[in-house]
Amino acid sequence: MMSELRTFSISAWLIGGLVALVPAQVDADLIIDLNDGKRIVVPVDEQNIKSITFTRSGGARPPGKEKRLSSKMPGAAASGNGRILRVGGDREIKYPSDAARIARDGDTVEIDAGTYHNDYALWKQDNLTLRGVGGMAHLTSKGLIPNRKAIWIINGNNVTIENIEFSGASVKDTNGAGIRHQGGDLKLKNTFFHDNEFSILTGKLPNANIEIRSSRFWFQKRERRYSHGIYIGQVRRLALIGNHFKGTDEGHHVKSRALENHVFYNRIEDVPRGNSSRLIDLSNCGLSFVVGNDLHQAKTSENLNAIGYGPEGCKRRDERQMRLYVINNTFINEASSGSLVRNFTGGDVIVSNNLVFGKADMLVGKGTERDNLRLPLRDRVKQTWSAPSGSAAIDRATKISPAEGVSLLPVLEFAPPAGTRKRPVAGNLDIGSRERAR
Repeated sequence: MMSELRTFSISAWLIGGLVALVPAQVDADLIIDLNDGKRIVVPVDEQNIKSITFTRSGGARPPGKEKRLSSKMPGAAASGNGRILRVGGDREIKYPSDAARIARDGDTVEIDAGTYHNDYALWKQDNLTLRGVGGMAHLTSKGLIPNRKAIWIINGNNVTIENIEFSGASVKDTNGAGIRHQGGDLKLKNTFFHDNEFSILTGKLPNANIEIRSSRFWFQKRERRYSHGIYIGQVRRLALIGNHFKGTDEGHHVKSRALENHVFYNRIEDVPRGNSSRLIDLSNCGLSFVVGNDLHQAKTSENLNAIGYGPEGCKRRDERQMRLYVINNTFINEASSGSLVRNFTGGDVIVSNNLVFGKADMLVGKGTERDNLRLPLRDRVKQTWSAPSGSAAIDRATKISPAEGVSLLPVLEFAPPAGTRKRPVAGNLDIGSRERAR
């Protein structure tokens, strides 16, 4: 590296001594771009630096002639609890990966709307907010991802991601994801994942809570292997609220091993001639609530169970973690047969106030079903999810008491393309995910 510095040498004194120059792949706070296109990357702790002095290699500058740089990072502005790092083609920080190298705990990274090609980042800081501004910031990948995992790898705790789009994630072992989550709590809002091998993949994170709102998960696909719309491993809690899943190839739209699952007001649907498996797969049970969702299964679905509870076994789950509540959903089943819920375990399942169009059992396996309604598929008004005029579903839902401190009264409904809106109620509550317009 020193051969690249024929004009200048660099010295920056820390508490521990002199900083050395290192290869560019090392995470760093100081990045120097040379005129010949080469880059020097210096890992430093800026909190301990008063100034950075440039001196000519042929001898020291005269006193007072040193070129001094502020330790404040380029493109950074102060905020209440951290800095705001602004990223974009017209800014000092050009790429999200550059911001990932210099970010500190508590920072907010604002990424200008636009497309960022083959830019991969590792976020290891805690309490980050990563946000697209002026529209969605689109992180798209073509070819195999060099880190062999994901467009973004999240290792920090309490990370919030908003207004970001991820597409094209692919790696050699076909487990490429828009986001590989390896940290603690994670929140996503208004994100869009499409045409990846996986959207989000997590590992075994027993203390992590994951909350995803108003986001879209479309057309995840792997070559020669099934994909999943979203795959959540062994985390403490998963909450899906107001999201839209469609076009998953062969696998499940939602697959979760979480100890607790809150699936409220989503639209989870097959496309025409779709080949997905289950709409919701709660692989290892968990205390789970499936409330107010629009559910659709195509004629060509590869699995006739819309919701599978414990298909891979529920060992080491206590009594509380083996309870499932399926309340006020609308299920459109175009297949010749099937079931809304298949309970593979001895867990306690309650299926109530659900509206089914088509041929399907409400519940297969242990549990209780009550106050549900099944109608012929032909009775469905095209492109709607509510009961038809004059249906026995209108005003007929039974009040369900809260369970485990969670209200089972549907107060919202899915609002396309993603999100929720207030569920209007005239009279008593209708059976299903929607109210019939009066």
